[in-house]
Amino acid sequence: MTTKRILFVGAPFGQFFGELARTLESQGAEVYRIVLEGGDWIETPARNRITLDRSVSWARFLRHVIKSRGIQTIITYNDTLPRNRIALAIAKRLNLTRLVLENGYLRPHHVTLALNGVNGNSELSRDAETVREAADRSRKECRRFPVHMRPHVMNTIRHFAWSTILKPVLPYNSSYYGDSVAKQGLGYIREYAWRMTHDESSQLAEVDAHKAKPGSRLFLVLMQKPGDGQIRYHSPFKTNIRFLEEVLRSFAAHAPDDAFLVVKQHPLDYGVERLSGVFERLSKELGLAGRAVYMRKTGIAGLMEKTDCLVTINSTGGLQGVMGGVAVKCLGNAVYDVPGLTFQGSLAEFWSSDERPDPVMVRGYRNYLLETCQLNGGFHTAEALGILLPQMAERILSLTPASRAVETEAARREKSPDVYWASEALVPAE
Repeated sequence: MTTKRILFVGAPFGQFFGELARTLESQGAEVYRIVLEGGDWIETPARNRITLDRSVSWARFLRHVIKSRGIQTIITYNDTLPRNRIALAIAKRLNLTRLVLENGYLRPHHVTLALNGVNGNSELSRDAETVREAADRSRKECRRFPVHMRPHVMNTIRHFAWSTILKPVLPYNSSYYGDSVAKQGLGYIREYAWRMTHDESSQLAEVDAHKAKPGSRLFLVLMQKPGDGQIRYHSPFKTNIRFLEEVLRSFAAHAPDDAFLVVKQHPLDYGVERLSGVFERLSKELGLAGRAVYMRKTGIAGLMEKTDCLVTINSTGGLQGVMGGVAVKCLGNAVYDVPGLTFQGSLAEFWSSDERPDPVMVRGYRNYLLETCQLNGGFHTAEALGILLPQMAERILSLTPASRAVETEAARREKSPDVYWASEALVPAE
């Protein structure tokens, strides 16, 4: 008898894991998730839980789980969090299948499921000819569904609420994801209050006035979420502040006098870097009054319709720009930074360039992504999950090699109900 055994180290918050586990199990797979905190425990059905034992190292614990359960595939949600990086490294040494979940490159109606890594760690080809060859291969149109931020936000709030409630029995590090949950929460409350009491009509009026001028060019700059792995691991900047400083100084020194710059704050920015204040200080220092504005709450979709050119570290918003025919300059390690899609010269040269994405390359890259790592659907609503789960289960199972059955953990515990031996240490039973 052969069985496919899959281990999750993290998953998108909410009902996603439970629904996917049920779908995989209906096709004969064994599915497990390591429970790190209270939110994980609530989101994970009892049959799938493996609670982290903190008396041994993470690497030792994980090696034991892999060996005792006969795991063939490890799936992480992103590849930059510390435990995920270790899990993927161990899986590589043991020659297991490594899959990484992430939000979609082709947002908002796709998610990413990639072999071995995503974003700056991706193994996707950046060879222009490989991308161009995919242009003639037909792809079916994706199914569209309503997309709102609220379900994602509510799933996140519930996850960390349960993590806090269950902290006495399931300890967790509230700063594991960057700034502490409390610091981020207070920042989001302040940001929400600001957005409810301010508008950006004057900035939008400046943008529209500039767009009305013949031959005008509008540049959009996309900021990242503070502390995001895209900045820390896949860019030379490490912080938004350093990125903003470089862009504004380059624009002041090299952009044509009639160019206009819009800096767009990330929608999940919680105010820790005070970027609007940094922008105001630098604008005055560089004499950019009347040539640049900072947008704190205006949506990216409306701004994307107005822009001619876009500067980003490696935001997926940059890929949306490419798909819309907007000239894009990446200053980080972006998976879509491919000749024919993005500008390959310097930032100083970009301000005066007329180069646009090649439509054939754009079509080819979309096809290439759909063939390799993009799945139609979403993580946070019933409709989106209904579209996603059958495809994702099929992809996971197709990439997981079958192996002969091993003695299950349940059988081991029947022999020794109180404890079981790890290869290197005694680990308490759950």
